[in-house]
Amino acid sequence: MHISISGTTDTAVLSPGDNMSDISAIHIANTHDSDEVLVDLYISLLSESGRAASTFYIMKGHKIEKGGYVNLNSPILKFYNGEGGSGLYVVLNNSDSSVDVLVKK
Repeated sequence: MHISISGTTDTAVLSPGDNMSDISAIHIANTHDSDEVLVDLYISLLSESGRAASTFYIMKGHKIEKGGYVNLNSPILKFYNGEGGSGLYVVLNNSDSSVDVLVKK
């Protein structure tokens, strides 16, 4: 599964109910032509009202240089992503920032 993300809006890489609970790796590449990017990657549990109830950061303000990337392989990436479960989100630091995110089961 892959997604291209740009701007400063929190973007769901995996929404609750996508059923990709057994993630083995996440690859995030900076695709901006000239600048570094700061990346927040987090898991969010939703309350019954559909609002974020708890946020757990995997990365907070992680700098990826121009042309750089980060690979994450860890048991912490395994979380319940089924109906009523958690989502995986990315937010970037600048409106012109951009990354590609690949998620591997």
